Amino acid sequence: MNYDLLIKNAKIITMDQDLSHSEWVGVKDGKIAAVGSGEVNGEATKMIDLGGKTVLPGLTDCHTHPILTGLCMNSVDLSGAKTIDEVLSLMKSGAESKKDGEWIFGVNFLPQLVKENRYPNRHELDNVCTTNPMMIFAATFHGSSINTKAMDVCQVPEDMPGVEKENGDVLGVYISDESSFLATYNALGSLDDEIIWGYIKDWADFAASNGVTVAHGFFSMLVAGDKDLKLILARKDELPIEVVVFYQTWNVDEAVALGLPRVGGCLTLDGSPFEYTAANFEPYTSEPSMRGVLYHNDAEVYDVVSKAHANNMQTALHAVGERAIDQLMYTYDRVIKEQGKKDLRHRIEHFTLPTESQIKMAAELGIVLSMQPGIPYTWDLPEGGSMEFLMGRERADRMDPYPKIIEAGNIICAGSDTPVTKMNPLIDIASCVNSPNPIRNISVDNALKMLTNHAAYAGHLEGRKGSIEVGKDADFTIIDRDPYAYANSKEIYDMELLYTIREGQIIYQK
Repeated sequence: MNYDLLIKNAKIITMDQDLSHSEWVGVKDGKIAAVGSGEVNGEATKMIDLGGKTVLPGLTDCHTHPILTGLCMNSVDLSGAKTIDEVLSLMKSGAESKKDGEWIFGVNFLPQLVKENRYPNRHELDNVCTTNPMMIFAATFHGSSINTKAMDVCQVPEDMPGVEKENGDVLGVYISDESSFLATYNALGSLDDEIIWGYIKDWADFAASNGVTVAHGFFSMLVAGDKDLKLILARKDELPIEVVVFYQTWNVDEAVALGLPRVGGCLTLDGSPFEYTAANFEPYTSEPSMRGVLYHNDAEVYDVVSKAHANNMQTALHAVGERAIDQLMYTYDRVIKEQGKKDLRHRIEHFTLPTESQIKMAAELGIVLSMQPGIPYTWDLPEGGSMEFLMGRERADRMDPYPKIIEAGNIICAGSDTPVTKMNPLIDIASCVNSPNPIRNISVDNALKMLTNHAAYAGHLEGRKGSIEVGKDADFTIIDRDPYAYANSKEIYDMELLYTIREGQIIYQK
């Protein structure tokens, strides 16, 4: 056969049913035409001789926020600030390149990491700039602060939960999802379509440059007018990667009207540990008066899941703490008992702090668990780290318990939650195999499954994606070393991306 592309002299990890390895793969018309070992069968228009480097199936990121990722790539990075004054200085520098009226966004901020342990308020931001709307986002995007100019756009009622005040003065600081999400919704909705599309394009290019060929993107909910959803549905073929679109709406009828096969994404049942809004059974160690927030009652959650199930639509909702996981799990259980099991592959996003009974129940119901290895890798260490500060060591060691979840028979797919953590699937693989906290260590096989065939299953794409087999899309992530050879070494963290190939076309080359 005359292939369009032939990759040879490679270690090909096929991730097929037998987890077999091969040495060459031939591509024709964007599909895998042949896979083999030993002598190459055929010629090719284009040849890549890898000299022993490793080929993986194209990797999938199952939990991404395209608009927020693109926004972060075009905003002021506040991650290094240690005081409010340093935050303000960085924001002032960011304002210097802006025309009057243009938004100035600051990202990667956590109040716990600055000396004052709070957000800058609107008066402090007004001292930096009054001619431009200005907004600072928490690294988790579950909190924010704005200047007075931005208040006219964000339109957050002062009696809304999470609106901080001092002696009756509204400070422009929002520390709950209700208020912060509304501020974000109106701020991003005020942007021109081309700015929003630019953010989406930057996100997709960034994904390709990190070895991702398919990304599950969560759209709407944080952009007024659903501008991002409308753009992605109209223009997604312009992007280098394939996008699985999740419409983040509580109104299932709207998703049905658009003919979409899924609804939800990061619809928040609770919040984030950093804002003390992830809904736990017990109070936070660092804030004993709080144990988190359930944002929706059981009837509201049931309404979404029941309608989606009746319309044969996959659902995905955000549940971090035990109470939120419990609420969603029992809703899925009720709906399945009422309407029967279907192959819809409903999901729980995060599933961060599950109990053993919840782990077992998820397996029994066939719920797909969409988890984020980069979060515990970034924020938790065996001794110390943010999660121990917030939750205590015992609970920190119960977060993201991958071995227990897999042993119970669950399917886990992996995502970055970008921009909350950086999109880097190779680090995700390494952190699952050789975690800084060994309680989360799993085999290379299981780590790869989370980003390949399990990820394809989670997006109903297993017929085309997730493994290197004849007839499937020619999606490959090519790296410099075999992860199996470095499973017991910290060098597994040094894996480097060489090529990202989608349907036989190189979309990134180092």
